Amino acid sequence: MACALAFSLGAFVAPAYADGATVTKITNKETGAIYENLATATADAKSGETILLPEGNYTLYKVDSEGHTKGKNLTFEGSGTDKTSWRIGPEVPDPKHETTEYNGDYSFDGAGTVTFKNMKMLSAHANYLGFIRIDNTVVDNCIVEGKTFYWGYKTAVFNNTTFNAPGGDYALWTYSSPVMTFDTCTFNATGKVINVYTDYGAGKNDIIVNVNDCTFNSETSWLFHKQALNINDSNMGDFKYILNITGINTVNFTGDFIEEARDNTTCSQLFGFGGKSGNDTGRTDVYIDGTLVWSKKGETSKGEMKTHSYTDGEHDKAYDVTYTEWASDNAGTWTRTGTPKCKYCGYTKDPVEEKAYDLAYDLNGSTDEQTAEFATVEHVTETEVTADKPARKGYSFVGWNTAADGSGTSYEAGAKVELSAPVTLYAQWKKDEPAPKPSDKPSDKPADKPADNKPADKTQTGKKPTGRSLPKTGDNSMIIIGGVAVVAVICIVAGVVVFKRRQE
Repeated sequence: MACALAFSLGAFVAPAYADGATVTKITNKETGAIYENLATATADAKSGETILLPEGNYTLYKVDSEGHTKGKNLTFEGSGTDKTSWRIGPEVPDPKHETTEYNGDYSFDGAGTVTFKNMKMLSAHANYLGFIRIDNTVVDNCIVEGKTFYWGYKTAVFNNTTFNAPGGDYALWTYSSPVMTFDTCTFNATGKVINVYTDYGAGKNDIIVNVNDCTFNSETSWLFHKQALNINDSNMGDFKYILNITGINTVNFTGDFIEEARDNTTCSQLFGFGGKSGNDTGRTDVYIDGTLVWSKKGETSKGEMKTHSYTDGEHDKAYDVTYTEWASDNAGTWTRTGTPKCKYCGYTKDPVEEKAYDLAYDLNGSTDEQTAEFATVEHVTETEVTADKPARKGYSFVGWNTAADGSGTSYEAGAKVELSAPVTLYAQWKKDEPAPKPSDKPSDKPADKPADNKPADKTQTGKKPTGRSLPKTGDNSMIIIGGVAVVAVICIVAGVVVFKRRQE
């Protein structure tokens, strides 16, 4: 509130210069001519030329437009919002003209297109202030302090401009301009910002308000808590207010009455009817990014929502959703219906249908008793693959796959699965290798090496060949006779030895 009061007081204390006031280095950009008097510089300027204003305070208030601005397109370019200021109308409005236009500024009466750039524009805290009967106005990279009603009577364009509204009042009314455009503007206010309303021009033509990428800062109170665009279409007759809202428009409301600053009809802090049912007579169309979101409701006199996409509830995702029970089609697909209800205004959106799906497990050939349960996960859209591993005698588990033969998508335990249809995961197996037999085990002793690549002869090892190693001849008689003879000789030799010992 203190800041807003300072803004309005600034309009009263800024020094002003009328016709004949002395300033220095006012320059015609096109001709290079230098002037000490703004009125003279304006009178000399031809349509389409630019007047450069150095640091200082300027006004043409009470300078007759005839011979100065009438019929011309002119640009006034300041040296910056901190150096150059322009006073609109009287420094202190006359109380006897409070409810009329006669406190307005007629210095551009009948002018064509007038552009103000790079300056601070000062108005007061009174109704019906502004430039009277100017065709088109352009305000570019400026600060506007105070309240205004009158800008271009055909068009008014504000680019990259900051509005500092008086305490507890509007920054401006869409009063005289059939087309008013705000592009990348910032509004600082206390409970009121823009009043979308006119009286003299009401019912004569549609009034179009374009808002693009703007920021609305407002401190609410119990007295003042209007929407950023406060609409009253009650006197528009056969015509409408048409609001075209585009880009990113930010509403920053503070204070104890933020909820009250949200219109119960539109469920929006950006636009609404100020909580007054009489302001909404069905003569307003609102488009957001080209989509009609608000318009006349059938044959009744009130407006209606065409889409919920613009509401504060939608932007803040402030909906309580009531769901039906899940219903299965017995084929792995589940369906339920949710009905969202706005927490702010109680609006109910159209019901939305939700689907979910089953994730099932198939052990793919295993009939063994398992240590874990591989149960179906019902009505999900995403989940994790079970960390449990199935068992199968003679096989090792190697993972899951969406196809029984492993030709589908593979998943490891714990992996995330997103479902857009029912899915069955099949266990994948690897057959175990048989355990080796003892006889199949290789000897620890080194094998005999054959000499000269010839078969090894076991008689060369110093060991007697066994009977099994002798070749068969088919007749054993000679072997037996030889054996008997050897035994006989041994016996005879032994007997002779014994006999000799006895003789000795």
